[in-house]
Amino acid sequence: MSHTSLSSHATQRRRCIALVGGGVVLAATPLAGCTSGLPAAAVQAWSAPPAPGADLRHWMLAHALLAPNPHNRQPWRADLRRAGEITLVCDGERLLPETDPHGRQVLIGCGAFLELAVIAAAERGVRVDLQLFPDGVPAARALPGGSVVARLRLQPDAALPRDPLFAAIRRRHTHKGAYDSARTVAPAAWQALQQAAAAPGLLTGTVQDAAQRARVNTLAQAAYEIELTTPRTYLESARLFRIGAGEIAEHRDGISIPGLMPRLMAAIGLFDRYEVPRRGSSNFQRIAERWSAFATGSGYFWIASQGNGRAAQVASGRAFVRAQLQATLDGVHMHPLSQALQEFDEVRPQFEAMHRLFGLDPAQQTLQMLARVGHGLEEPQASPRRPLEDLLQA
Repeated sequence: MSHTSLSSHATQRRRCIALVGGGVVLAATPLAGCTSGLPAAAVQAWSAPPAPGADLRHWMLAHALLAPNPHNRQPWRADLRRAGEITLVCDGERLLPETDPHGRQVLIGCGAFLELAVIAAAERGVRVDLQLFPDGVPAARALPGGSVVARLRLQPDAALPRDPLFAAIRRRHTHKGAYDSARTVAPAAWQALQQAAAAPGLLTGTVQDAAQRARVNTLAQAAYEIELTTPRTYLESARLFRIGAGEIAEHRDGISIPGLMPRLMAAIGLFDRYEVPRRGSSNFQRIAERWSAFATGSGYFWIASQGNGRAAQVASGRAFVRAQLQATLDGVHMHPLSQALQEFDEVRPQFEAMHRLFGLDPAQQTLQMLARVGHGLEEPQASPRRPLEDLLQA
């Protein structure tokens, strides 16, 4: 094959796809065949709720599995062997040891799962007695795979009020696209986010000032580029790419890359998912340009904790999903930006700088969640979910 032909194929590859990390997505240009929806089976969990009379624990879990979680790993297993209880286990096969070396983000995802389970139970008039880490708390710097995160004991309670956030569970989607930066979020909506996320031991805040927003964006983007160009962290994401309808429907997790064109290009060797972007390359430049969508919005919402204990991580997940559910009810979109909050060595400077920017001492407090907030230019897309039976241990 001639050099000219090779160059042409490389150009086609760069035009069609740019891979980006830290909540990795595939950015497609307006070329025919580069975009399409997800397979219906992969997102069925969002549109097919269990019947109101369904088994209570299955009802709770069918809502809980819609929780936001890092890289859509869905790191949970539900043990139903005890009557009237659910035991949530952190799935050791679904961790992110490179970008989340201590399992902090995974436990935040487990916290979101628990909160949705509790909200769903209340809808059926059931109170949840939740015991965290009944078999012991995982060590601070150890991955929590296999740990029992919580035991949920279910108690009927006819007087228990329903949670208004239940109505948003199946409508909540993370919007990773461009927001309308000219459209502001109403002050009442900002206040509602903080009220929804309020919990003992947690701090919440917003960033609406233009200069401060620019500083947050600069740090997050720098961490994003580091994650992409560090081989081990990029490859951790690359192994989770689900390219085309077949892979998406098969796995129903990870980082979905829909459309015919990416699948065909991968099949004929024009797209290598394991090619690590290099600074200075055209591919890296296109990745950097993809950040422009992530820089849009009306501001940021954050959650921090005193210390970085495992219970605080779980609580932060519960608080964040409540905030996102409230945003959904208010017609506002949210997109977590975890890049500068991660704990691998290469992003330590951005990690510390982001803490200082919010007036936090990283030796005493931990920024657990950071999300941009605004109004998306398009409606967000549902993320794939594994079927309920894949989570069950009975």
